[in-house]
Amino acid sequence: MRRTLVVTSGPTREFFDPIRFLSNPSTGRMGHAIAAAAVRRGFFDVVFISGPVMPEFATVEGARNISVTSTEDMLAAVAGTLAPGGILVMAAAPADYKPAVRSPVKIKKTENPQINLVPNPDILKEMARRNQEIHPRALLIGFAAETHETETYALGKLRDKQLDMIFLNDVSRQGAGFASLTNEFTVFYRDGRRLELPNADKEVLGEKIIDCVLEYAEQQP
Repeated sequence: MRRTLVVTSGPTREFFDPIRFLSNPSTGRMGHAIAAAAVRRGFFDVVFISGPVMPEFATVEGARNISVTSTEDMLAAVAGTLAPGGILVMAAAPADYKPAVRSPVKIKKTENPQINLVPNPDILKEMARRNQEIHPRALLIGFAAETHETETYALGKLRDKQLDMIFLNDVSRQGAGFASLTNEFTVFYRDGRRLELPNADKEVLGEKIIDCVLEYAEQQP
């Protein structure tokens, strides 16, 4: 039976007035490569949920494509498409915070605004909570873009978000992370295993990530 595979990609944007927003430098290339690799394999019904990115990374041929803007938009799209027994590959970099208040008009420089931030929902944590209520449970796969104490933070996320695996990306390294053509990962599994994916083009790593997902999914009851 084909399983639903939901791949999220790119940044999200949190507007504090009609023309300015909080975001990050994610291009969506990595998530796009993962979703394209999944389509090529043919084992999955692929849903590709993308934040605001360049057109070349906004859609994947053969997938169901959904465009979103904010982190709350992305959560709604994931919750609406991740089926029981499905797989979520959370390759996006959603904004962790949003402005407490969004101005309906452009804020002028002379106003010297103080922008107060409030937390956005944590998509993986929310899906883990919902996982407790469905059968069969979905597989949850996260990504950790870190700059220091990288393994500590990645393993903390693996545990706290009840993930099946997490791909640690040390974005302080040259040739890795946002807006790079290449990347590299350390993969940590729920059962304590780890795997190194050396530096390579993101399109090559997309295939390797799907290899990891397929292998893990086949081992689950």
